[in-house]
Amino acid sequence: MRIGELPDTVQKAWGPEVARDFVAWLDEYLGEAKLAPGVQVSAFVARQKVNVLVLERVSNLLLAGEPKLVQRDGERWVWRVPVDLTFPSHGRVGCVGELDVDARYGQVHYTDALLAQMADQARCLAKQVLHPAR
Repeated sequence: MRIGELPDTVQKAWGPEVARDFVAWLDEYLGEAKLAPGVQVSAFVARQKVNVLVLERVSNLLLAGEPKLVQRDGERWVWRVPVDLTFPSHGRVGCVGELDVDARYGQVHYTDALLAQMADQARCLAKQVLHPAR
């Protein structure tokens, strides 16, 4: 990034020295981040895709958590998205599973068995939360 790429208002507010320092820091920071090549789907979009899938196929009480970018099978990058059970009166009460979203094409990787397992885990967790042992 070059200083000239910063908005004029930022350059004027910071001055040339601070703007140069910021650009140098940003270049170094992004260089160290080493984002995976081929990642075209954002964490936000991956999370949305998981939310739609679990809403349509499992339950409206499930909500996607914060995705993590991981390498799967030693080559493909996926967003690993935890799925939490939620209740309006309790908020997020626990994780019932995870789904992977292809970071290049956005396909959610799942099987019917995995979704059934999440539903079972959600039922068990719901019983613990709503009817705790006395």
